[in-house]
Amino acid sequence: MKILALLLIVFSNVAFAAPDVDRYGELPKVQKMTISPNGQKIAFRLVTPERDLISVISVAPLKAISSFGVSDVKPRNLSFIDNNNLLMSIAAMTSVPGFKGEFEMSVGTTYDISKKKYRQLLVPGKNDVYAGQSSLDQVVGVSPDGKSLYIPAFSGEPFFSQGQQIDPPMSLFKAKINGSGRPRIHKRGRGHALDYFVGETGEVLAKEVFDKAKQKHSIVAYHGKKEVVVFSDDTPYITKDFIGVSIDENYLFMLDFNTDTNRSAVYKLALKDGELTGPLLEKDDADIVGFITDKQRKLLGVRYSGFNPSYNFFDADLDTRVKAILSKFPSHSVWIEEVSPDREHVLVRVEGSQSVGDYFLYSKGKNTVFITSARSNVSDKDIHPITSLTFKARDGMKIPTLVTIPRDSVDNMKNLPAVVMPHGGPSSYDSIGFDYMAQALAEQGYVVIQPQFRGSIGFGAEHQAAGYGEWGRKALFDLSDAVGFFSEQGIIDRQRVCIAGASYGGYSALAGGAFDPDLYKCVVAINGIGNLPAFLSRIRNEGGHKSSSLAFWQAQILGFDKADKNIAKQRSPEMAAQSFIAPVLLIHSEKDQTVHPRQSITMYQALKKAKKDVSKLELKGEDHYLSQGETRLQALRAVVEFINQHLK
Repeated sequence: MKILALLLIVFSNVAFAAPDVDRYGELPKVQKMTISPNGQKIAFRLVTPERDLISVISVAPLKAISSFGVSDVKPRNLSFIDNNNLLMSIAAMTSVPGFKGEFEMSVGTTYDISKKKYRQLLVPGKNDVYAGQSSLDQVVGVSPDGKSLYIPAFSGEPFFSQGQQIDPPMSLFKAKINGSGRPRIHKRGRGHALDYFVGETGEVLAKEVFDKAKQKHSIVAYHGKKEVVVFSDDTPYITKDFIGVSIDENYLFMLDFNTDTNRSAVYKLALKDGELTGPLLEKDDADIVGFITDKQRKLLGVRYSGFNPSYNFFDADLDTRVKAILSKFPSHSVWIEEVSPDREHVLVRVEGSQSVGDYFLYSKGKNTVFITSARSNVSDKDIHPITSLTFKARDGMKIPTLVTIPRDSVDNMKNLPAVVMPHGGPSSYDSIGFDYMAQALAEQGYVVIQPQFRGSIGFGAEHQAAGYGEWGRKALFDLSDAVGFFSEQGIIDRQRVCIAGASYGGYSALAGGAFDPDLYKCVVAINGIGNLPAFLSRIRNEGGHKSSSLAFWQAQILGFDKADKNIAKQRSPEMAAQSFIAPVLLIHSEKDQTVHPRQSITMYQALKKAKKDVSKLELKGEDHYLSQGETRLQALRAVVEFINQHLK
């Protein structure tokens, strides 16, 4: 059966009507929902054009308890510490005396619901907290009395080595949740510590260490006052992820690829003697990409990759209940937002072709509670349907692909205009859900094609590793082959295709314009990379020649064989500006901390010099992720207008 016929069957019973483009691009009204340990309170971020709040409500009956404004900061994470105290991660651009320019700093803050009082846990430059760090919001445990939190942070002053400033050691701080009293160091950092694991008694069980100079990743266990290395791996950058502690606190759980199956699995590392057991929780058709832990980082379960996530929990009863929840929403993505400490309550968010992001509370032995929808301005009937399929690239590599179909074209999917939309990362993947850009473009009548090109995670170690060193080559050909495949099926018109992406997806879009110039009618790059040597040089300047970050990105861009030093230049769209045929729209965020705005500026200059059709848009005050409502809409409107200009 041809793919076109298959898709017609999939969508034969779908019927809708449409709102305007802005509604798709507005920030979700309800975000970051979390539930109290006793299941009686819910907190969430409430975003409207007039206000930006953190709200707390009771579950039964549903009524407001408390709220406070967060319009001056960016809330990142939200959770209950106990039934009366919230923990928030908030971020804001800041400048620090002695450091050049501005950078985004995130800090942990608590909120006492009954007293309506805030408390910032750690303050840069005070109480031995190093002033020059950007992240002070990682909580790794709660004290036995429930009154303090444990937070890793650099302490002391930096030092210099071979003319380069080195951050001071990372210590483990203990900070009070509320009331008075300054934070203090619970475990003084030495050497190259980067994380700590704490038991329920407050005892430090182990620390994670990465020595950049020696390129050694280690786990050091505490046997009384003695430090014992129980794990060691020689590597230029960390490839094994230590994700949590066992319930009995005798083991750490480690995520790694099983070389026999090319799938990720969990392994247990004994803190007593370093013995590794496993693989555990392995799945033959998906990788482990997420974890569900409690406040002490006790591992409860894992989330698997896939266009629709699935889960596995150690607790058999919880595992059965979660699988029953997923079965209620076939072909949808069910995201577990929270599992209560007693495992009685499970809070989920559902997205897909019939859901814009609906929150439900499942409590053991009780009726399901529908709480609210994330988006009040887009109804379920306004969603353009999403499906998935797999095609083979020119070398036989299987490329899983998401497809968003304009609902008015469901019954006549022939020769439609299309937008290829590669994801960022590249160590990432797309999933079925509410993708505002894809939905807005489908609203304009475009098929949106999202190939999971080689280098994407979640499809096995072989698929991920195949992308190393293939920037602008095979990873790009996967996108080109998607156009060929869908045009051969008669679904899209090969003469009416644009490419648009952000971050690495922005690089892919520019690479498409530079190295496959006859294929696309227009190119959109949002916070994209055009100059790979400059990108690597910035990472080198910030982290040093032996930084794990530099080693990782060199492997990504150059591959593991770095003999050809010209690879980065050869695969830079900026260096190939003369090859562009399609018009280009460059959008960059003024406060982007991930891809420097200069990448778009020099790309624009190169295209202008080559006398190419190029325009650019700067998003004032915006970050890499377009997390602000007004500028995100500004970007979306520009993208839609630009693509309409060249495809309609």
